[in-house]
Amino acid sequence: MYKIRGLSLRKVELHNVFLSVRRSRYSTHATTNEARSADTGRGTNLRIRYPDEDKAAYSHRPITFRYPDTNSTIQVEKLFLRDACSCPRCVDPSTSQKLFETADIPLSIELESHRYLSDGSIEIQWQNDISGYYPHTSTFSPKFFAKNYNDRARVLDSHEFPRRVSWNKNLITMKHRTFPYREYLESMDTIHEALNHLHCYGILFLNSVPSEISAIERIANRIGPLRNTFYGPTWDVRSVPSAKNVAYTSQNLGFHMDLLYMASPPGLQILHTMTASTQGGESLFSDGLNACYRMSKEAPENLASLYNFQVTYRYKNDGHWYQQDRTTLCYPIEFDASGSEIPDLTGHEQEINWSPPFQGPFKRGIGMKDISRNEEPDSELSALRIYLKAAKAFKTFLEAEDTVFETKMEEGTCVIFDNRRILHARKSFNSDSERWLRGAYVDKDPLKSRLRVMNEQLGIPKE
Repeated sequence: MYKIRGLSLRKVELHNVFLSVRRSRYSTHATTNEARSADTGRGTNLRIRYPDEDKAAYSHRPITFRYPDTNSTIQVEKLFLRDACSCPRCVDPSTSQKLFETADIPLSIELESHRYLSDGSIEIQWQNDISGYYPHTSTFSPKFFAKNYNDRARVLDSHEFPRRVSWNKNLITMKHRTFPYREYLESMDTIHEALNHLHCYGILFLNSVPSEISAIERIANRIGPLRNTFYGPTWDVRSVPSAKNVAYTSQNLGFHMDLLYMASPPGLQILHTMTASTQGGESLFSDGLNACYRMSKEAPENLASLYNFQVTYRYKNDGHWYQQDRTTLCYPIEFDASGSEIPDLTGHEQEINWSPPFQGPFKRGIGMKDISRNEEPDSELSALRIYLKAAKAFKTFLEAEDTVFETKMEEGTCVIFDNRRILHARKSFNSDSERWLRGAYVDKDPLKSRLRVMNEQLGIPKE
């Protein structure tokens, strides 16, 4: 059963869909179309309706689908239908890639004939098609129309995963999962459950990981290829003298995200504990999505600045100079009553940028002007002050006692977390004791690709 805004359409019910066609003086195929429809035995139930206007408007107007049982109607742009054709002439069966360019579709393309099939699919033959494609037939199933009915339907169809759930300390203490390393590597059911949990909550743990240099690569490759950076495809977190990064000290390390000074920060971070410090060094995690949720409820007046004010992130050391300007929040965000994220019509998930240890000097909205030249007051004079007020609120929500999840990463433990959502920190530790973590990054696209493929293999329907 397919649903369109409260309208349930079974395949057999689609035979009652009226795709009306009025005979037009501009179409030489109208009589032929009706004759072909009559041959199906159901042609009178399927009509395609065009407006009785001049030829230019006739070519540019969409087709109207009418559902007489409910008086519901939808319009479909002919160009969209032509572009969406997935026949073997349009989409290569081997590569699944398009064999034509959207820009090649003539604006004057029309329907030459039409009929619908016993399964409710609509079959269309085109005229004025792309050069070299005539004659050409496209077939569209009831499911195609259901999932493309409107923007919301298309977004929901593209979101194959559960909604992301924001969490505080109590919730993640109850919900966080630890999976056995061997099962994570070998079991389809375990990796599917683990990666769904990672998508939903942004963090998961593995235990019984062997103290082997290559173990982190095996963990990462279960999701996707390693993301190489100037730190290398994998790296070690150890305290060293004259460190080039605060992570390589024994100092307290505040909440942050990694590599925000790069144009495309990694989506996932993996940390495998090879040796745990005997005193201190506890790992802290906070959900940036939860901070957004609380801001939207308790301090909504501060959100605008987090969406608009640019913060500079910079790494300039050891022969490298990376720099990017980013807003703290990337997209407007909505939550349901339980704190789950509601995807917007663009399909974007919220990405959060917060990394105080790697901030550079602000470049915009800093409140500087040349008063000796009698310049007009700068509208950005108060932008930094407004941002600072918002940043203080955001920091309060991030670091609240009832928000932070604290754990001691013992030897053989591994954590995987969303680097664009989950902030991580570390308490200081005794520099006389050894603390050694192996680290790696994986991008977010491989995670979603892996989940889509596994959902299809396991026959799991979209939400």
